[in-house]
Amino acid sequence: MRKAVIPVLLVFAFSAHAQEKKAADTTKTTDIQEVVVTSLGIKRQARSLTYSSQQIGGDELTEVKTPNLLNSINGKVSNVQINRTNGVGSSVRVIMRGNKSVSNSQPLYVIDGIPIINQTGKSTDISQYANMPDPGDVLSSINPDDIESINFLKGASASALYGSAGGNGAILITTRKGKIGKSSISYSTSLTVERAYSLPKLQHSYLSYDPSVPNQVAGDNIESWGAKGSSKNYLKDFLQTGTTWVNSLSFQSGNEKSTNYFSIGNTTNKGVIPMSYFDQYNLSFRNSSKFLDDKLTLDANFIGSIQDSKNRQTPGASFSPLVSLYWLPRGVDFDRYTGDQYSYLNKSRLLPAQAWWEIKPDGTFKGNPETQNPYWILNRNAVTVKNKNAYSAITLSYEINPWLTARVRGNYSWSNSDSQREISAFSAPSLLAGGANGRILKNVYENSSTYGDVLLIGSPKLSESISLDFTVGGSVNSTNNKVTQIDNAYLAYPNLFTLNNLQWNVDRSPGDGYHNIYWNVKKQVRSVFASASVGYKNMFYIDMTFRNDWDSTLSLTGRSGFDYESVGVNAILSSVFKLPEAINFWKIRGSYASVGLGLSANTSNAMVEYYKAYSYGVDAGTIVYPKSSFVTDPNYKDLFPKPELNKTFEAGTELRMFKNKLSFDFTYYDSNATNQLLETTISSNLGGLPTGSYFINAGKIRNTGFESSLSYKVFDGENFGWNATVNGSANKNKIVELFPSRLSIPQDQLFSLTGGGEFTKMRLGGSFGDLYGVKFQRDDQGRILVDENGAPLATTGVPGYLGNPNPKFILGFGNSFNIGKLGISFLVDGKFGGQVLSLTEKANDLYGVSQRSADARDAGGVSIPNAVYAPGTPLAGQAYTDLTDAKTYYKRTGGAGGIGTGIDEAYMYSATTIRLRQAAISYTFDINAKYMKNATVSLVGTNLFFFYKKAPFDPEQVSGNTPGGVGVDSFGLPVTRSIGLSLKANF
Repeated sequence: MRKAVIPVLLVFAFSAHAQEKKAADTTKTTDIQEVVVTSLGIKRQARSLTYSSQQIGGDELTEVKTPNLLNSINGKVSNVQINRTNGVGSSVRVIMRGNKSVSNSQPLYVIDGIPIINQTGKSTDISQYANMPDPGDVLSSINPDDIESINFLKGASASALYGSAGGNGAILITTRKGKIGKSSISYSTSLTVERAYSLPKLQHSYLSYDPSVPNQVAGDNIESWGAKGSSKNYLKDFLQTGTTWVNSLSFQSGNEKSTNYFSIGNTTNKGVIPMSYFDQYNLSFRNSSKFLDDKLTLDANFIGSIQDSKNRQTPGASFSPLVSLYWLPRGVDFDRYTGDQYSYLNKSRLLPAQAWWEIKPDGTFKGNPETQNPYWILNRNAVTVKNKNAYSAITLSYEINPWLTARVRGNYSWSNSDSQREISAFSAPSLLAGGANGRILKNVYENSSTYGDVLLIGSPKLSESISLDFTVGGSVNSTNNKVTQIDNAYLAYPNLFTLNNLQWNVDRSPGDGYHNIYWNVKKQVRSVFASASVGYKNMFYIDMTFRNDWDSTLSLTGRSGFDYESVGVNAILSSVFKLPEAINFWKIRGSYASVGLGLSANTSNAMVEYYKAYSYGVDAGTIVYPKSSFVTDPNYKDLFPKPELNKTFEAGTELRMFKNKLSFDFTYYDSNATNQLLETTISSNLGGLPTGSYFINAGKIRNTGFESSLSYKVFDGENFGWNATVNGSANKNKIVELFPSRLSIPQDQLFSLTGGGEFTKMRLGGSFGDLYGVKFQRDDQGRILVDENGAPLATTGVPGYLGNPNPKFILGFGNSFNIGKLGISFLVDGKFGGQVLSLTEKANDLYGVSQRSADARDAGGVSIPNAVYAPGTPLAGQAYTDLTDAKTYYKRTGGAGGIGTGIDEAYMYSATTIRLRQAAISYTFDINAKYMKNATVSLVGTNLFFFYKKAPFDPEQVSGNTPGGVGVDSFGLPVTRSIGLSLKANF
């Protein structure tokens, strides 16, 4: 393959041929004959592309504004799955064409043709005991008003041109720049109100005690399995109406020699949780200028932002004010603890002490697990997140002759995330971790990257029949990640949360309440690349690409680089054959690509004993060594570290009919990702391989599926227009291989995914993201086994398969109408298939606070279908048809811990949802005054309601932006509905 490709001038890895199209175009270039400009400024005909891409314009991103611009994508692009984490400003998880890697399945992000690193801090895991929130990412800090368009390259054939960083696809962001002509000013503002909905269904008809029994009072224990009675719904009053106010002001001007664009923006959010807020300020500038008789072009831009947030919600129960209200023993008067009544002055220490039903007169806690006053959590366990992001880039392009251009480009991106949680004295003992004066948790992440490349781009005319476009070049990409994590429960003076008040001279090894971790990870990739696109009579095209990366993560492994190639072909059937008049354009295409992916930074240090100490860092003066190493025995060369490899084939067609009113695109793909970096323990001596924990490159994850998009201009007039779009996709994921058969590792062994806690596992023959947990015990006929009291029995030992949370089919249906100057649009999207797990419901049942538990009590018990008495019981083998006492049943199935408590299978729900994602009604006023051209006023809404949802939470929400963070509700923030007004004025 390589010998056939190298002699041809081949394609540069970072071009990806992302078309610059009309801002509001959501399908393909409207004129199939036009010359489009790629992300590197490479001009090519849209018809020549050999792979599928899909683009949406900036107008669609700002029609209904969301603080993170990627949240506006849901339902608009086929085969792109977007999951949100907790609250405004948090990061977004984007997966295109399924999960491919246990390390990272997120795509590469590219701004104006140059890649960036989209990360800020550490994402949270699925855990009841999580203590820090999702800190957000770089994309959450970009002002949507600064975006001209976003192009999605979902397949390896397109993203292979981006090198190893593009192994999971690429998202190309084109920012706005000034236009030639008269100067203009634009101002937009949007004010929306948000309300939480789809909350857990809680009961208020049974108390936590029996008033008729002497000495029983509310708050004796955390469970609400008491007598019939009524209690107030405090959760409803606690949640407030949130507001989001987004403002943006932009200036642009330009002439034939130079254009400028400048914008400032601000987002202010007050959350639905009291005392939570988010503030962001944006700044953007871009200049494009021509010199030397227009042969030399300079393009420079800068994007910066500052974020400041307080009480961003953390998954898990430990620091959730909502969980304290979910579990509030029924009959306890929460009004006694609200407002300023959440604390009192402790006279012995002269410090604020917590007032709460669970605290005894002597100040100790009653319950297990402990809960806290929600207002104490928000005031005395507050968490702040401060993010700073800066991105700058410059491009110099020189036209050597009409068909050959040289280009030099570079960028620098920097982000800093500083998260701090302050846990005051008199908080729950488990949270103070043995400290009497308080505890501080602080995470500081500083990420920077520098990228530079040199390109030679040409389009020589070979003949009237044969066309050639080529690019050759080289690049250097360096990243640096500095991490500081502090956890200290030994404050010299109480409640003084400064670093110089921390004591480190205590006699304690690293553990909860005693961490001071620092590490600095660097990585560099050097690359050469080339590509060529050859066309014949504008009817047939072939693309060939080659790239070689020298990756520093492969140091000490015996190899330093890897290469990959791609080839694509297409045929314009409407030019080859005479087709019916109704068909305006028909193209078929096919491509194959092989893409590499290096190791995680510093991982290869584990190969050499001397370097192990430099792999992770230092924790409170103690060297942290990696627990695993690579195989170095020459007898096991097949187990030596190697790059991950993704081989993908795709084929598709594009069709336009009825004077280009109808556009249809369909793609089938087959992707195979091998050499996954897995960590496992080999327990027996295998022919000289010592027992131990190893990193092994093995396994194969296969994704097959299709994606399609359909757009039809039903009416296309100035007085009335109607455009309808449908996006549909399906993906099937399968783990085809895990470890080589020569290793003594059981093929049914489970492997945990990062961020998945105890629930998200990988297993041979399964699918990426499979959930495992405790199930009902069943006999050989599948009947549930119960004990003599009718309580179902739970499985023990190895967790059982529960389901997979990923949708089997995704559908988006959008419509836009214009009636004169009145515009109406709405978007419905659905995700079909998959199962999710709710830890929230599981705990609520255990404590008897769920509406389900009250309904069961009203009904006289719980009916268990298809159940029999278990072996060893007096009625073993006989059918069980009675009602099980509600408390007995839910104390068996419910649980507030992880695997091993309760029965997880009872809390699995369908992940299928159909929702009205967004809707807008707008009217444009043509003012044509001296200083104002026009203004558009809109009524907008997002996440308005569900047409269909069976899960008790929004399955789209995830605990963290990690490979295993999907499909488990770990006491997350409820979904919010927003409705508001927006104004955009052009001057």
